[in-house]
Amino acid sequence: MSSVDRNNALEIYRPEAANDAAAAAAVNPIHIVQDRLQNRWKWMILVGVLLAPLLAFAGYMFAPVTWASVGYVQAVSVLKPLVTETMETERLDDFAAFIATRATLIRSDRVLESAVRTIRSGRPVADASIVAGRDPRADIAVMQGAFAEITDDAEAVAYLRDGLTAVVPRGSSFIEVRYVSKNPEVPAAAVNLVLDSFMDIYGPNAESEHEEQKSKIRTLASQERLRLEKLEEDRMAMARDAGLLSPDFTAATETRQEKLRLVESKMDAVTAEMKKLERQHRQKAAAQGIAIGETPDMTMLEPTSVELEQFEPRLADIRRQVEDQRVLLELANRTYKAEHPALQRITVELAGKEGVLNAARENAMQHWRDGFGGNRSYGALKAELAELSLERTAHMESLGRLNEMGVRLLKVDRDIASSQGELSRLGERLRELDREAESIRKGRIQIVEGASRRGSPESDKRLPLAVVGGIGGFVCSFAAFFVLGSLDPRAFRVSQLQKDAKAGRWLGVVPDMTDIASDPGARELATNCVHRIRNKIESRREDTGTGYAMMVTSAFQGDGKTTVAVALALSYAESGHRTILVDCDFIGRALSHQFHHLHSPGICDVLRRGAIDGEIVEVGDRLSLLPVGMDRTFSASNLQIASLRRLLRTLRDRFDVVIVDSGPVTASVEAIPVASSCDGAVLAIRRGRSRSRLPESVRELTEAGVDYLGLVLNYADADDCRRYGSISKMSAEVAGALSGQPASVTRHPLLGGKRD
Repeated sequence: MSSVDRNNALEIYRPEAANDAAAAAAVNPIHIVQDRLQNRWKWMILVGVLLAPLLAFAGYMFAPVTWASVGYVQAVSVLKPLVTETMETERLDDFAAFIATRATLIRSDRVLESAVRTIRSGRPVADASIVAGRDPRADIAVMQGAFAEITDDAEAVAYLRDGLTAVVPRGSSFIEVRYVSKNPEVPAAAVNLVLDSFMDIYGPNAESEHEEQKSKIRTLASQERLRLEKLEEDRMAMARDAGLLSPDFTAATETRQEKLRLVESKMDAVTAEMKKLERQHRQKAAAQGIAIGETPDMTMLEPTSVELEQFEPRLADIRRQVEDQRVLLELANRTYKAEHPALQRITVELAGKEGVLNAARENAMQHWRDGFGGNRSYGALKAELAELSLERTAHMESLGRLNEMGVRLLKVDRDIASSQGELSRLGERLRELDREAESIRKGRIQIVEGASRRGSPESDKRLPLAVVGGIGGFVCSFAAFFVLGSLDPRAFRVSQLQKDAKAGRWLGVVPDMTDIASDPGARELATNCVHRIRNKIESRREDTGTGYAMMVTSAFQGDGKTTVAVALALSYAESGHRTILVDCDFIGRALSHQFHHLHSPGICDVLRRGAIDGEIVEVGDRLSLLPVGMDRTFSASNLQIASLRRLLRTLRDRFDVVIVDSGPVTASVEAIPVASSCDGAVLAIRRGRSRSRLPESVRELTEAGVDYLGLVLNYADADDCRRYGSISKMSAEVAGALSGQPASVTRHPLLGGKRD
């Protein structure tokens, strides 16, 4: 095989590309499970069926079963141990702390030691508060039996504390006292005896507490009345200090605010007049061409035409007549000469009307000065603005004092309202204490429910653990066989090899041909499987015009590579190819032994001599054999690659197909020389053999330069053989027609016509 051909073959198959292409399939978890459990499903199910009941029984027997009983203690929230000025019903955080403290005291050493002493003595406490109808002596008897083997009181206290819990549910006034034990009789007795000891030690003195409550509330009510009187006196004193006839600070404040707004509006008007005088002064100075200085205090406000017309309504009419007369005079000057009577008459009339206008304006000015404008000098306006500013400051200070007084008054009013409400609540509390005298005398801490034995356990894990054990039996069986399949990756099915990207190409299967002679159907199926492998090989190799040398090898000894080589040789010979089998397995020699030429000369003699001289024998129609040979001085260690290549070139010239049987590719000396001398290589693996060295075998072949044709599963099971080597069968209608029996022909619907 030329170097160009070898390069082409390497391009055709690249293990890295195959790995990349199959990477997605390799990580499929379903495929992984199928691969690990091939041919082990029945054993896995059998082991699981055996383990499941054993683990289920163990789980049921060793599962913990605990019993529990609960008693409830209630703390009445309206009865505080001390009455405070904030009222006992308003301080929820204080009540929560109180009830939490009582829950802690239930598990205290003092209470538990008292319960142990009661159990040891056999005498119940004097004021047992257990639910009516329950005999404390029965509880003591139960606990004495539980303490039979506990002689130390400290151990007995620890025994009680280990199973005892006392919790306060969120937002509740109850204390839940629970005891958990493996003995169903102990929890109820332990809870009741602990509650008895707690009530005996920390139970309240009901009579004295009730009277103390009433006395403290009366004292608080008296103090609150004195406080209310003092607040009312302070409010009246504040009104007198503010100079008000009544303590209505709101009306006084509104009056001050109205006066302040009036003064501010006057200041705005005066400021506007002063700005007007300043503007007139600037205009007059600009008209006279003098420097503009500060406005003199004596500067009087000049009235506007509109203001003058308010005092002399005729001014507007007279001004209009003068304007009309001036227009006539201008027209007359254009028409007449200076001495013309008409021009002189118009001039005289204009002078008369201007005189009337001046007199009317002077009269209006006099009236304006006598009225609004007489004292509106710039200095007077400044003095008035200063007075208004002082008045505004006085009003603002007074308003600030009133606001400050109002804030203080508001606080006093709130205190008065709070004091009145507190007096009302204290009075209602006294009335409640009188109405609830009997219930209060029962005490603030009460046992509302004693503990009793439950009919079912608190926690019974037997059934769940039995189910878990049963499932765990199958899981353990699955895990064991999965691990076994991971440690021992054997090849059982074609699906394993097809999904194994490291094994490379897939060619086909060869069935177990041990009993093939007695079963014609099996023989036909095996022949079909081998022919399919041969056709797949032929579809992949190129026709170079010379023979083709094919190596058949395996990863381990005993994989049946000789069987595959012989089957392929028979298939090629049957298809008309001149085929020769070459036995290059210098150690195994299975091919030579199978054809009864173990003692015949062969390849050892040819390679020693350097030429073929009658060593090739006919073993079938178009099928020849070159055995290993008899020369014991020649072995795989003497094999030269160049000599082997020359031999195979000679065989290519004489035969169409040269099939070389060699030793295992990873364990024999001759495998690499044979691989480097052949055109293609087929890798065989026997069903049930390990796949661990398949990647290494493929890598060895490709590195030797041979075209890796693919993998064959030898001794495959019937399902794989039928799938990859099934035989198409003719219909009964066609078989009858071939045998000469008359039969009608069903025509294709698209052809039309009727049956023949």
